[in-house]
Amino acid sequence: MLKEIKTISLPRLNNAAHAEFHENVKITVEKAGAEALGIAEPYTLYLQAFNNELECLNIIRKSNITEQINEQDDVRDGIFRGLSDAIKSYRNHFMSEYRVAANKLWSVMLHFGNLAPLSLDQQTALVSDIIREFRKPELAEAITFLNLDAWCNELEIENNKLRDLMTARYNEAVGKTPYRMKTTRLLTDKYYRLIVSQLEYKMAINDKPAGFDEFIIELNAIIKRYKDILAQKFGRKNKIEQNEDE
Repeated sequence: MLKEIKTISLPRLNNAAHAEFHENVKITVEKAGAEALGIAEPYTLYLQAFNNELECLNIIRKSNITEQINEQDDVRDGIFRGLSDAIKSYRNHFMSEYRVAANKLWSVMLHFGNLAPLSLDQQTALVSDIIREFRKPELAEAITFLNLDAWCNELEIENNKLRDLMTARYNEAVGKTPYRMKTTRLLTDKYYRLIVSQLEYKMAINDKPAGFDEFIIELNAIIKRYKDILAQKFGRKNKIEQNEDE
């Protein structure tokens, strides 16, 4: 007997995966029927928010700046990995003072965690935060001691270039749609949660129309599929950290 609807951290999905998740939910609801499921009112609001999200996503995909952003993201990520690898290498240095300095920096990297599953906006903001941390007196001393100043400077330059490109794309999109991706995503998720809340209420009072259980099974399968996408990304991070601790 079904007792619950699975949960998922929707903000951690990138824009494309987020839209794909909700497209699958939409298809599943329409197959079962929003009226039949007793969610017609929140589904109308959900559908409107999701259509606005798709409009934003379509503009982003068509933007001439998007390709430049993708290329710049690769450049920035390459430098970030290079800096991270250099710090990790120094953690195994034969001289203890190098290991101590590297471990100070590595604690910052661990604090911010794996940036890969996050949106570009979140990644860019967190990279700026990391650089800001590295420029604090004690950590700046460690950066200089390990000869990593050039890496930090280059990371800041390329991260700022990426931020500027994303700002340019947003300004380009403003004239084409009144909606913003971040806002529309939040609204889509808000109404999705309202739908889930109503479905769970029906489960709690055992007020389930014909086909209800089959719908919930299919919905849970969709949720599991996208949870697995997130788990794969975070699983790689956990595996790396586990190997480093051994």
